[in-house]
Amino acid sequence: MEFPKTGKQCNVKYCKLLEFLPVKCAHCQLEFCKDHSDTTSHECTKYKDNFITEKKVSPSYKCNLAGCKSSDAVEMKCILCKKHFCLQHRHHGCLDTAPSTSKKEKQRASKEQFKQAKAETDKMVQDTLRNAKNRALANKIKLMKIKSSAVGDNQIPVKDRVFFLVAPPLRQNDDKSIARGFYVCKTWTLGKSVDTFSKRLKVINKNDDCDAPKLVLFSSDGKIISNNMSLTMQSLFDMGSLVDGDSLILEYVNKENMENQRYEEMFDEARCSKYVFI
Repeated sequence: MEFPKTGKQCNVKYCKLLEFLPVKCAHCQLEFCKDHSDTTSHECTKYKDNFITEKKVSPSYKCNLAGCKSSDAVEMKCILCKKHFCLQHRHHGCLDTAPSTSKKEKQRASKEQFKQAKAETDKMVQDTLRNAKNRALANKIKLMKIKSSAVGDNQIPVKDRVFFLVAPPLRQNDDKSIARGFYVCKTWTLGKSVDTFSKRLKVINKNDDCDAPKLVLFSSDGKIISNNMSLTMQSLFDMGSLVDGDSLILEYVNKENMENQRYEEMFDEARCSKYVFI
């Protein structure tokens, strides 16, 4: 038996299920049942993909050796003639013509060129991350690094894996909390993902005890991801609450703050800086 004044009906025309905990779409602002909460299921007309497809043209440096057509993304100048040469022609004879240049000095010069090239490459990566206009675009770059070391259930199909950096709760005398890379399944609920993170991080989890502090996921700036543990990770992606490669904080929230939904006051700038995402 349904009670019309309790809960909300799903806004999908062919569904109209009475949902006691309806999910509000962050894009069209309509309410839906759990099965139609993601933008794909209810064919949201307001949802737009926020990925940036515009590509930035990288600089190109042509090798100065006559007849060589190689170009590089990073400039590697000779320490003597100050001209750029590709890796194949970095020993272009310039050092050999210097009368006082010893074999050891040549090796040192070669190492300096490599060190300079590496520093320039690292700077390009860091600048890309800092200057990214969109969180999703920045995470595309960070995601490549997370995937190289992330751990998770090997039974999860590769196409269904979503990756995160997760920092464990700060203990009383800790100066910092170091995040680790994990992957979960996009069809899992938020609650199951929290259980997985706590197990991997070896953190005590009493989320089934109504009087104990609860483990909750927050963004790196201290904003709660969701207090609805039944939402799937995919639906949180569709609502814009999560992005693949996000940096997350797993933290305890006491019973009083849970009941009054006082989450963000737990995190000031000084506390947020103690969670380290590498």
